[in-house]
Amino acid sequence: MSFYVGQQVVCVNVDYSREPTWRRAVRAFPKRNGVYTIRSIRKAGDLVGFCFEEILNPPAFVKLRYVEPAFDSRRFRPVRKTSIAVFERLLTPVERPRDRASLEFA
Repeated sequence: MSFYVGQQVVCVNVDYSREPTWRRAVRAFPKRNGVYTIRSIRKAGDLVGFCFEEILNPPAFVKLRYVEPAFDSRRFRPVRKTSIAVFERLLTPVERPRDRASLEFA
């Protein structure tokens, strides 16, 4: 799945890392079903992490440098936007063609 800065994502799993250094660094966690905007994307080996516009955690000393803790991308999915126009069209009455019998009596 590809993600990009500025994209809105929804949190689908709040089973975050139990790693003690990371846990101590995080002050605010995303909530299940919460919608967040990706502010930055960070890669560390096979992991991809997000920092969000709506959550700002202070930098912490992680792997020989100070960085803001990021949240595992596997805990999020892109927000699906649906236009209400699709549903409005379903409610619009359909004009049916008249059959010959109804035309004779009109």
